[in-house]
Amino acid sequence: MTKLSAALPYGEKIENRLRGSALVFLCLIPVFLLFARGAADVALVLVAILFLVRSTLRRDWAWIREADIFALLVALLMLVVVVAPLAEFPSKSFTRGLIWVRFVVFYAAATRWVITDRSAVRTVCYAVTATLVLAAFDALYQFLSGASLLTGQLITESGRLTGPLDRPNIGSYLSKLAFGVMALAFVARQAFGDKRAFTLAALVMLPVLAVIFLSGERTASVLSLAGIAAVVIGLFLVGGRSRLLSIVIGVAGIAGIGLLLSLSSRIASRVTDLGTIISDYAASIYGQLALMGWRFFTEHPLTGIGMGSFERVCKAELPPESLEFGCYPHPHNIYMEWLSSSGLAGTLPWLVFVALVVWAGLRMIRVGKQQTVLVALYLATLNATLFPFAATQSAFSNWPAILAWMSIACAVAALRVFKDSEPLAR
Repeated sequence: MTKLSAALPYGEKIENRLRGSALVFLCLIPVFLLFARGAADVALVLVAILFLVRSTLRRDWAWIREADIFALLVALLMLVVVVAPLAEFPSKSFTRGLIWVRFVVFYAAATRWVITDRSAVRTVCYAVTATLVLAAFDALYQFLSGASLLTGQLITESGRLTGPLDRPNIGSYLSKLAFGVMALAFVARQAFGDKRAFTLAALVMLPVLAVIFLSGERTASVLSLAGIAAVVIGLFLVGGRSRLLSIVIGVAGIAGIGLLLSLSSRIASRVTDLGTIISDYAASIYGQLALMGWRFFTEHPLTGIGMGSFERVCKAELPPESLEFGCYPHPHNIYMEWLSSSGLAGTLPWLVFVALVVWAGLRMIRVGKQQTVLVALYLATLNATLFPFAATQSAFSNWPAILAWMSIACAVAALRVFKDSEPLAR
């Protein structure tokens, strides 16, 4: 017996204080992402540090050996030890790769320590739902008045909404968090009998989805549609009254989208633009950036060009793909960014992580069982970040990476809590 276990009351007191503090910082991340990006990063780092302190005090490092976290740690090791020394700009790549550790530890903290019981699930549900309400209604106000009520931010010249953000990413913000909080709310209802949290989250989805489709963000809108389709399929597979609900949601969704396209020429034009991009993807800016990323990967297949070097290498080499659209900081596709930045060394363990978390959901599908709805919400959340053909923000930049890992952590935590709950055992 260790001294720590012998002094259990004191140890539990410290544990509760550390975990309570981490829960507060985790709940603040969505708020900070709206108004103070730097503060969001600080909050994420504090959650990670508190988890490391807890692991040190309790001498509990078992989480490192869990498959999904281990895959991320291998990817981190590759970025720092293998990719950085061979990168085009080694010092930049080393720094960028090393600080990626905060996302790995945050993910471990959120899924293995912070969001693991009824109290935490309820707290995160209510906190994130309240933040989504704030963001969605501010964006709706901006849609009607032309300016954000909270920050005064104007609609962009192209007609895209920003909400309280300083850039037109409110659709991405809402789409990544909404399905994750719905997964947690579903667990609160099914595992802990908290119907209020689930009902509130479901009601909030109405203005949230409205803003996503009004935002003018094509990727967020399409991925949200895919998420809704997954939920409809999940409900249909459950059967009974859930099957009727799936039909109602499906019909209402189709009618709502049709109405939106008929009433808003701006949204209709964005859909037309999307069709143009898809029909000639290789000639579009996203296709050219992807081709550039692929070119860099084929030139450096083992280690890529290094982290954070995409724009600098582009400007130095000026490949044909850059001549029309210029050089950008990243290829706007998460997988092409991994390939071009880290080659096979970094990408393969990352793909192992993706496969592990996706399979964790797929293996829980049970026709006729309510857990299939959770799986649908879980996969919808992962899809918002991990869909392979989406045009995305950088996987390593602060704001989009914090948002992505917050989203993924909520989904994975929801699945883990549900698996450990009594309703699943029955």
